Amino acid sequence: SCVIASRDTSTRLALGARAPREAMTHDVERDVHDTVRVLVRVRPPNAREIDAGYAPCVQTHGTNALTLQRGSVRESVAGKAALSFAYDHVCDQSSAQEEIFERVGRDAVDGVVEGYHGCVLAYGQTGAGKTYSMQGVDLDRDDDVGGFEGDDDCVMMSPGEAGGAEGDALDAPNAGLIPRALKRLFERCESARNAAIEAGGACEIEVKCSYLEIYNETLRDLLMNTEHDGPAPNVREDAKRGTFVENLHEERVHGAEQTYETFLRGAANRRVGQTNMNADSSRSHSVFTISVESRTKAHPTAPTTKKSALLHLVDLAGSERQKSTDAAGERLKEASAINKSLSALGNVIKALVDVADGKERHVPYRDSKLTFLLKDALGGRARCTLLACVSPAHVNVEETMSTLKFAQRA
Repeated sequence: SCVIASRDTSTRLALGARAPREAMTHDVERDVHDTVRVLVRVRPPNAREIDAGYAPCVQTHGTNALTLQRGSVRESVAGKAALSFAYDHVCDQSSAQEEIFERVGRDAVDGVVEGYHGCVLAYGQTGAGKTYSMQGVDLDRDDDVGGFEGDDDCVMMSPGEAGGAEGDALDAPNAGLIPRALKRLFERCESARNAAIEAGGACEIEVKCSYLEIYNETLRDLLMNTEHDGPAPNVREDAKRGTFVENLHEERVHGAEQTYETFLRGAANRRVGQTNMNADSSRSHSVFTISVESRTKAHPTAPTTKKSALLHLVDLAGSERQKSTDAAGERLKEASAINKSLSALGNVIKALVDVADGKERHVPYRDSKLTFLLKDALGGRARCTLLACVSPAHVNVEETMSTLKFAQRA
C-alpha cells in the first residue's frame, strides 16, 4: 500500500509556486507572482553508508515525485506503508550541478537584476549534500558524499593567489550554485549596461556582498577578523529599508571572481564540529547576501530608474536527531539551537501558506534571527526556493522523512 503525502496543489498555486511539470528551461517567462519553489535533491550513497551495507529507501518517479520506503519489504507487506511525495522538481542521484543551478539559481539571479528580492535555502540533515550543492568545493567538508567531493575536476581556489581567484573554479563541472550564480549575476549586469548604451542611455550598477553566520542565535560577521572588537551585528527593521543587519561589513565587488574569493574567505571562518554524521559538520546557518543597486536612463532625456534588491544564499546547519549525531555537551546545545531555529523557519513557511490560502494568521518572523533576517525575501513578491537535500540510505530514513515533510509544508 502507498500513502500519498504530496504538497497540496491549490495551496501551492495560491502561494504562487509553479505547478509541477516535466520540463522547465531558463528561457520560460516567470510570472511576477511565481514566488515559491521546492526542489528535492537525492544524493548518491556515501562511503560510510556503503560500508554499513547500503540499502536504498528513496525511489524517484519522473521529475516531480518520489516514494520513501519507511521499513523493510517484510514490514511493508505487514502494513508499514511507503510514503509518496510530489514537489516542483525532484533531482535524482545522476543530477549534475548545472541542472541544480538552472532549476534553482538562474531565475533568482535574474530576478535580483530586475529588482526582486531572492532567497535560496539549502535544507537537510547533516551530510545530505547541502554545502556541496551550494559551494561545490571541499571547504569545510560538510558533506561526506562519495562522488560528491574529492573529484579531480573539483577545483578550490587558493585565497592567497595573487590577482584574486582563478576563473576555472567558476567554470568547473562540479562548481556549486553560488559560483554559478555569481557568474550569471555579473553577466546579466554587463548585458544591462550594454543594452542601455546601445539604446543611447546609461546604466550604473553597484554590487556589494556581506557574509554572516547565525550560531546559537548570535550573529557573527564572517568577513571581519575574529578578533574584531566592534559592536556585534544585529537584525533591525526600518519602515523604508525593511529588515537589515546593522554593524555588518559590506564589500563592494566588481566581478564574479572577486566576489567568490570574498565568499571563500568568509566560508573558512564558519563554525564546524565533529558528529557521528560528519567529521566536519556545519554548526551554524550561513547567509551570503548580494546587494544589487542600479540606476538606468533609457535615453539622455529620460528620467533615472532606480532598482535595488537582495539575493540571500543560505546554507542551513544540518537538521538532525540527537540520537543520530551522538550529540553531547556543547554539540547538544548547538543541536538544540539549530533544531529550534529550523522549527521557527517551518512555522513561518506554514503561516505564509495559510495567509496565501486566505486565512488570517500571524507570521512569526521574530521567533528566530534567521526568519527575521529573511523576512523580506520569504514573502511578498520575492522569489524564494527551498533546496531540500536528502540521503537515499535506509539508515537515514527518519531524517530523510523529516526533511521531505518539512519541504512538503513550503
